[in-house]
Amino acid sequence: MIDRLLLHASAVGVVSPAGFGAESLTQPTPPEERAMQLASSPSRSFPFFAVDRSHPRWRAWAEEPRLRRSGGLAQFLLEAIRQALAGIDEPSRRRMGLIAAFNNGSIAHIARFFAGYRTQGRRFASPLLFPETVYNAATSHAAAVLGLGGPSCSIVGDESAWVEGLRMARVWIELGHAATVLLAASEEVTPVTLDAFRCAGWLRRSRPFRPAEGAVAVLLTAHPESALFALEAAPESLPYTSRKELLPVAARLARKMPSHLPVYSTAQGSWLGALEKALLGSRPVAESYPYLGEAFPVSAGWQTIRAATLLSEARPEILVPVWGSSHQLSWLHLRFVRHGALPIPRPRRPEA
Repeated sequence: MIDRLLLHASAVGVVSPAGFGAESLTQPTPPEERAMQLASSPSRSFPFFAVDRSHPRWRAWAEEPRLRRSGGLAQFLLEAIRQALAGIDEPSRRRMGLIAAFNNGSIAHIARFFAGYRTQGRRFASPLLFPETVYNAATSHAAAVLGLGGPSCSIVGDESAWVEGLRMARVWIELGHAATVLLAASEEVTPVTLDAFRCAGWLRRSRPFRPAEGAVAVLLTAHPESALFALEAAPESLPYTSRKELLPVAARLARKMPSHLPVYSTAQGSWLGALEKALLGSRPVAESYPYLGEAFPVSAGWQTIRAATLLSEARPEILVPVWGSSHQLSWLHLRFVRHGALPIPRPRRPEA
């Protein structure tokens, strides 16, 4: 079976509500949430974990000619990828593949495009906005602006899309379609997405769901030289179609995970936290970092990097459960690479 190659992560890039770079994911205290109004009811607002848009980097990306009509989704994606590409020359980029995972995609542009159609007629549905409404728009921008010449693909899904992206990257590398692959994910929170979450019943107090935005990128290769950490072959993903199916499927996932390896808890603070705690039971659990909200495949990427910071010779393996919030569950198996720890300082925990 093709999905057996040991992948190595040689670089990472992060845009999070806590800042830039992998070190933003290891802060001992979470950033403050901000309130955003609903598109359908400006008098109502909900909190979410927001990226600080006041940083000069966003002004620079907004001035990039190809991104002049794109929004935060594309800008977040390109910034995370830019970080992961630091020091990579142009010839190496020509054989580099790109897999980008999204959940909501550029929903704000879709809403603006159809608003023009409804209010002014189809003659006024902006052809300038239409190219930004497709899921592949941000992926295409990233490949073009950053000079990536290998294959590219966009994946749509919940947190488990991150695992599917790893599986696809492994196939591309083993078949020789790309020498290296960038796996990235991006999410942007807008008043329209908040409305969608409210309509789905996700913003009820009985189902704590705190949206987040940002991006993540990991540069993957088959070569262990200069690697930060390694990823075992992606296991089988387990789909579910309803909340009723979720518990038995999650129990199956817990039974399949190797019981002797430490687990990095990824559901703390979310509506799946109680389920994860019950299913993991007495398994050894690695300490977790503060909750950063729900950003679907971006969250899965953040958790991968967070867990990698805890690898060491004393703890050479960690499992990372991926609790897909809408349709699929899986997990990742991370391995320590000697001399390959992420180059970020270990944070001090806040005093009790």
